[in-house]
Amino acid sequence: MMSPLKGSTVRRDSLTEVQRAQMLALMQLCYAGVSPERFAADLEDKQYVILLHTRRTGELVGFSTLRVAEESTGGRQVEVVYSGDTVIHPDWWGHKVLQVCFGRFVLSRKLRRPLRPLHWLLLSAGFKTYLLAVNYFPRTLPRRDWAPPVGRADFLHALATRWFGEQYDAVRGTLRFDGAHYRVRDGVAPIDRAAASHPDIAFFAERNPRHGEGEELVCLVEIRWWDLFRALGRSVSGQLRGWARRGLRHAGVRVGT
Repeated sequence: MMSPLKGSTVRRDSLTEVQRAQMLALMQLCYAGVSPERFAADLEDKQYVILLHTRRTGELVGFSTLRVAEESTGGRQVEVVYSGDTVIHPDWWGHKVLQVCFGRFVLSRKLRRPLRPLHWLLLSAGFKTYLLAVNYFPRTLPRRDWAPPVGRADFLHALATRWFGEQYDAVRGTLRFDGAHYRVRDGVAPIDRAAASHPDIAFFAERNPRHGEGEELVCLVEIRWWDLFRALGRSVSGQLRGWARRGLRHAGVRVGT
């Protein structure tokens, strides 16, 4: 049984006007404060886009924009993959296609230069985005149960300051864009009592208490070979389990939780 979703990674400059309009509409469905100008500016700053479509109707139900840049730290060249606008329609939460596509993308970057360190720069305005990093990659900065090596925090602060300027608060480790910016719409992904009991979600809320206002926690994720293969394996395994469960339900077999 195939996934009901299919993913593809395309060059940003290959997007059609129809695709851009669909992406904007999806962002506005799930986030408040999304202006066409802000959305267009984010998109033009990226080179790649992961697109998620339903197989049955071809409807766009998710996407993530990606920028790739070369940086240096400690006298060594590193590559940074920066995730910009990322959204999945709530009806399709739980599917792992976006994770698999992102894993394939960073794997392709690692294969280009196997010995060059690869980092993922991630802005998290919601806890679900933050969990994508900490659940799959142990060396995520910040996280509650890992102390980064010497110089890693300095590299993150320098990178964020150079890329985002005064919008980046080095003390709080968060980003607050000038003027109106996105925030998750009320009720889309709330940190309720059950979510707040999760230690990683509680840590996210502590580090980014203004996430409800659109403030974003700036994270730097080191992507090592072992972590990448394990993440891809977990994503594919989760995808297979989901297909099996949905197949059993379709056949009228009750599947327990």
